[in-house]
Amino acid sequence: MGRLVAQVPNEDPERLKRVLDAKWRTIGIDKDTLDLQAQEKKDREQAERDRDEAFARLTAYFDDQLTLMQQEADQIRKAYNHETEAFRQQQQLKHTRREWDLNRPDGKQLDMPGRVGDDDNRLGPSSLQKFDGEDLTAGDRKKAQIEQSVNWWAEQTAIKDALRAAEKEAETAHAELVKYQDLLQQTAKSEEDAVRREVARATADYNKRLAEEKRLREYAAKQAELAANMAEMEATITSSFMTEDPNMAASSMSAYRVRKDHYKGMTETEKKAILDAQLAQMEEKKARRAQEQLENMMYARTQHDIQRALQEQAQRVDEFKKAQMARAAEILKKQQEEKADRDKHLASLYRNKMAPEFFTQFGTSHR
Repeated sequence: MGRLVAQVPNEDPERLKRVLDAKWRTIGIDKDTLDLQAQEKKDREQAERDRDEAFARLTAYFDDQLTLMQQEADQIRKAYNHETEAFRQQQQLKHTRREWDLNRPDGKQLDMPGRVGDDDNRLGPSSLQKFDGEDLTAGDRKKAQIEQSVNWWAEQTAIKDALRAAEKEAETAHAELVKYQDLLQQTAKSEEDAVRREVARATADYNKRLAEEKRLREYAAKQAELAANMAEMEATITSSFMTEDPNMAASSMSAYRVRKDHYKGMTETEKKAILDAQLAQMEEKKARRAQEQLENMMYARTQHDIQRALQEQAQRVDEFKKAQMARAAEILKKQQEEKADRDKHLASLYRNKMAPEFFTQFGTSHR
């Protein structure tokens, strides 16, 4: 029998030892424990799938929220630009500017003729139209011109102050919008962190509970195994059946007969048949184990592909968020630069600072 066992190909001597063990072959395996382990594995897989689905839904939710906030910001910016353009079209027309009298195309058509009559105050010595001597109305005319210039300056100052107030109000509204967007982003991030912490805590509690259950099962199994070993040792030592006492098989009726209820031996043919059946069982079990290894390999590969796809999706979401934040920062920087250039241009264009020579030049020539 030992020679036959040595000829059987087997990569696991421990498994062969268990197969040839009469106790193991008679009692069998604990199917309830195996079923419980399979159910626990299914529960763990279902929990992992539920957790992955929860993360996927959370990612989609934050992505939708960011998209909605970006759309709202674009609409507000579009409305602000539309209102600015409408204000320019309605309030900043050409005929309301202070240079309109100098640049209007029909200015020559509206000018008065060179001479209206003999009492025309515009006629001077160089006109060769009137030679009455000194112009007595020059002082009044100069005073009226000075008053008109002062009124123009006050009007332009009021318009500029109104424009500054409107621009300041627009800047305040834009700052409030940026502050509101930052608040929404912080709120969304806080909610995401809270959800992640809750999921991590639930996972830790579940793992802790599983570890405790496993420890209790292992302890109970060890105790049961210890009791069974002690009982088996006791039965082996004290039982005539377990010691296979040959005297028990002898029949009192004849020396050539044996008692079937105490029979302890088999023929070579019966032993060979048992060995053949055992070898067949070994081959079948080996084939089942190979199939299980193949299935486990396929399952592990599928799980790896799913995990990699989830990681790639999370990376794309992070890259999209970074791109959106960089774009918003770039737009804000560009707006600040445009505002600085506009302020600088307006400050250099509309100074409205008049020197005393501007008021004293009237009436000093024939123009």
